[in-house]
Amino acid sequence: MYNFRGGKIIYRILFLLAVFLSQPSFSDSDWVPSMGDEDYKTMYLDMGLPEFYSMMNSKTPIYIEFTDVIEGRYRVDVEWFPDYGLAPLLTGPANINFKAIDSDISFSVRNELFHVPNTYFHTKYPLSIEYIESKEPIKMPFWYLPKKPFEFKDVNFDGINELVIREERGGQRFYDSFVVHLIQEGEDFINLVDLSNIKPYSSFDETTEFDWEKQTVYMYYSGGACLSSYELYERVFNEDPLENYEFKLIKREDYDSQDKKGKRIGCHIYVYDIIDGKKVFNEAESGPVN
Repeated sequence: MYNFRGGKIIYRILFLLAVFLSQPSFSDSDWVPSMGDEDYKTMYLDMGLPEFYSMMNSKTPIYIEFTDVIEGRYRVDVEWFPDYGLAPLLTGPANINFKAIDSDISFSVRNELFHVPNTYFHTKYPLSIEYIESKEPIKMPFWYLPKKPFEFKDVNFDGINELVIREERGGQRFYDSFVVHLIQEGEDFINLVDLSNIKPYSSFDETTEFDWEKQTVYMYYSGGACLSSYELYERVFNEDPLENYEFKLIKREDYDSQDKKGKRIGCHIYVYDIIDGKKVFNEAESGPVN
């Protein structure tokens, strides 16, 4: 027998879906300000935001000067271009400039997702359009930031700190990602090697696990329920200091709920040892997941 009540519910769901799909997208909505709107600033005020948010367009620089000496030797200032469209507020690309206090060494690096909590600029360091236009730097202690946009840390077990740039929510599943720069320094020069295109550095994020005793890094690649993968990398040392940053892949783990023919068999783990660069199936460590 036809279920009249069930039919009405389905009809209402389809009707509401049709109405929803007929609405303009968020990006096309009049609610979203664009730089061409004459009442651009008014829109921000209507949303309860300070007027200076109208300048958070990824084009207007804010200058920050950290007041403490970082890593015991660097003065650091930042040219930052916050973008109101990026979350969390405030986030945007930045040029980070380092100047050694004990030599003439200086260098700059880019952070595409530099972040300082917007609440800082409502209370501790109140901003205004006039202040931003003056280009006066905001002076704040580096230690005051809850999450550091960069740090010096050994991430490849050679006993020498690398420069690690934190990119806010730049990784998988909104985790922060990290860009690693190898520091090569002499008496009167410094050279930074960007490792962001070299595995496993290219996938470093907040899920990466470091084992300093075994000198390995364990990488997680999210694929959803029973579809994720993991890789284990081991440090390989090189006598050439200019090339001494490599890892080699030694194990891979894949999760899947289907066999090779596409038949659903429940969640299984498939483990492979990497020998001479080739995957060798490890049957003993593979099988159904409880």
